Amino acid sequence: MMPLPRISVSVKSAVLHNDQILLLSYDDHAGFHYNLPGGKAREGEGLRDAVRRKVLQETGLNVAVDRLLLVTEYVPALWDREFGTVQKAQFTFLARPQNGTTPRFASPLDPIQVGFEWMPVTKLTEVYLLPRINEPLAAALQGRLSDPFIDRW
Repeated sequence: MMPLPRISVSVKSAVLHNDQILLLSYDDHAGFHYNLPGGKAREGEGLRDAVRRKVLQETGLNVAVDRLLLVTEYVPALWDREFGTVQKAQFTFLARPQNGTTPRFASPLDPIQVGFEWMPVTKLTEVYLLPRINEPLAAALQGRLSDPFIDRW
């Protein structure tokens, strides 16, 4: 029997408040770009619990996790290993802040993170977001995405 492949499971959160989405800004080998808050789920941890934990850890915000918006897949061989050699499945959920909307930096500080921005959802398709899910995320937030499975990173 062949061994099971190693696949990384992560969560991201589209944190919405007053028609704005919270984006984290970074400057690294990919240049200046944005990410949604989130990260790897722990073994034995439910995905919604992982969303709450990662958003709190990265932004200091407590969130209520709503519906699943997207599932994004990364298969290294299909992308010339642009984002590493580990296959990834990422689940993006809608969430809303529960008490406060002022994010703070994580401790310890992520050395490549440069800031936070509440961006109007209408501007989402105009920024460099990694993974490159701008269009399907905007469509999902507007309730007009027919297929939530995204096979590009």
